[in-house]
Amino acid sequence: VEVIDPEANRIVGVLDTTRLQWWAGSQRPWGEHPAHVPAAVQIQMPATLAQLHVIYVLGKRTTEGWIGWGTHVKMARFGSPALIGPPVIAECVATRVRNINGTLFCTYEFTFRQEDRVTYQSEQTAAWRRGDHRGPCPDEV
Repeated sequence: VEVIDPEANRIVGVLDTTRLQWWAGSQRPWGEHPAHVPAAVQIQMPATLAQLHVIYVLGKRTTEGWIGWGTHVKMARFGSPALIGPPVIAECVATRVRNINGTLFCTYEFTFRQEDRVTYQSEQTAAWRRGDHRGPCPDEV
């Protein structure tokens, strides 16, 4: 995490695109189709950033029973491909946080940039609620 800004409801992370061997290692560049960050990684990144937001900005720790799930992808746009090499700067801003009967509903805007290009933008929502479990996750699931 590069930036944690509670006043702006904002988290900024950095994706090291050179460490995606498992995800991108089997790609073979072809003509105008360069090796790139797979869409699956860019789709997972919002979930990770939202988890960091709820922990570090809202103070809702998993070890205190807080669990979450995505509810809607309202808009998603893949701009320029994120190439292997330069880092991707991934920004998450919670534009709305509501507490309804103890469940937090958050609307997020995500913008991922590589150098001067936008590689991914989305607006998504997630819900967070407190379950009964406290403490670390069990070793066996």
